[in-house]
Amino acid sequence: MTTPAFILAWLILGADPAQINFSRDILPILSDNCYSCHGPDEKARKAKLRLDTQEGAFAKSKSPGSHIIKAKDIAKSELYQRLITSDEKELMPPPSSARKLGKNQIELLKAWIDQGANWGKHWAFETPIKPTVPISPIDTRTSNPIDSFILDKLKSEGLKQAPRATRETLVRRLYLDLTGLPPNLVQAESFINDTSPNAYAKLVDALLSSPHYGERMVWDWLDASRYADSNGYQGDNERTMWPWRDWAASAFNDNLSFKEFTTWQLAGDLLPNPTIEQRLATGFNRNHMINGEGGRIAAENRIDYVMDMSETMGTIWLGLTFNCCRCHDHKYDALSQKDYYQL
Repeated sequence: MTTPAFILAWLILGADPAQINFSRDILPILSDNCYSCHGPDEKARKAKLRLDTQEGAFAKSKSPGSHIIKAKDIAKSELYQRLITSDEKELMPPPSSARKLGKNQIELLKAWIDQGANWGKHWAFETPIKPTVPISPIDTRTSNPIDSFILDKLKSEGLKQAPRATRETLVRRLYLDLTGLPPNLVQAESFINDTSPNAYAKLVDALLSSPHYGERMVWDWLDASRYADSNGYQGDNERTMWPWRDWAASAFNDNLSFKEFTTWQLAGDLLPNPTIEQRLATGFNRNHMINGEGGRIAAENRIDYVMDMSETMGTIWLGLTFNCCRCHDHKYDALSQKDYYQL
């Protein structure tokens, strides 16, 4: 259950800088500046215009012969013309909105339209495509395909590969990355003085076998799961949540599959003949704040707890922010209020 290498690879697999990518370059501009009035929220939508869908963005405009966006034709792309007009009544975003696109953003939209206005989805909804590994120059160091992608990106930015790290730096990096703890003097010298060709691999294996590995890897999961040793609110009384925390750390040490890691936490107690560990894993659903105030309405609190669970689950496993949908259709993500309560 380790993904840093995958994430790093994804980040450096960006398209050719000269080729504008909708998801990476254009969607954030539209989302931040346009979707509040021309997005998914039907009740807040103005002029019956949607810029969050391809159909809406490329629809015909009221101006004769023009479209909201017309590929390779900025003169007949009303969206672009509205961004550069000097007429405040026509300018978008309107001056009253306190939003204004920067010069670079407008130029980016222009270049995108000139290139054909290729539409796309948010990167999270795109099907991953395995890329071709770039060929690295002979005079560079590569240990795996990720290095080749990094070198290719460095080259495109006019940068050179950094010198190889010293053994003192390597041992410190390994310990901090894999255990969260710095090496002591004996541990550091043991690696520095080990001249065997597999010294690095041996240390990696040793640290992966350490109980501290799970303790380090679980940090981000505890944050995402809103783990705390107290209930929150004004009383903020202590509670016994550490058994779930320890289980989560052991899941990393035991290399529990992501499928089991997910299933056990969401519904481990509903499995046939659940084990203690499987039931303990469902403590994930009890990480929410608990109101111990006198005079509280229990039924109201229960609904708040359920909503907190739903929002956390959506953020962690779907990578989407559900909080907005509690009261209205999401203004930026493709989520409706109905989706929220169905979850």
